[in-house]
Amino acid sequence: MRILITTITIFLTLTGCQYYVFDSSDLTLSGKYVVNRLEITNVDQATGRDSIYTLGTTYLAKGYLPQPFDSIRINRFYLHFDYSSIRMNLLGTTPDGRDVWEYGNSPYEIFYRIIGNYAFSHGYLQFTYINKYKQASTITFLIEEDGFETLQLRSSGAWFNGKEGQKQVMTLYLTRVGP
Repeated sequence: MRILITTITIFLTLTGCQYYVFDSSDLTLSGKYVVNRLEITNVDQATGRDSIYTLGTTYLAKGYLPQPFDSIRINRFYLHFDYSSIRMNLLGTTPDGRDVWEYGNSPYEIFYRIIGNYAFSHGYLQFTYINKYKQASTITFLIEEDGFETLQLRSSGAWFNGKEGQKQVMTLYLTRVGP
């Protein structure tokens, strides 16, 4: 009897353990998105009010953020993601229907990388590009939500008045509008 109980205990111990797999989440960063809402949140030494920008408004932070993120017109600021590159600031379209982008056109593609993508986190989106003032700018966003037709990106934040001032974080709410 003792051998039977020992055998059953060993069998249940070996077969009863669960195997946990930490795989990457399924990011769908592809297609053209428009910013339909923007939130500015004061998170560190907050002295100012938080701001929400919606349809018909423009966020201006000239001199504080790299271009084109220093001036974002809601429902007029577009980002386009391929599986490895990003294009920013749609300028218009050609007569044959191709989009013309201020940043990310060939041969000056902007390649992004995803950091920390696993089963319970989409990770961070990071890319470096040369802005119109010929300066290299690195942007880092936390991918808060990656929905079927939506994307929510939260910046890592910036201190506009030095380390002694308040830190502001930008959250972009994007809606997919094209392939």
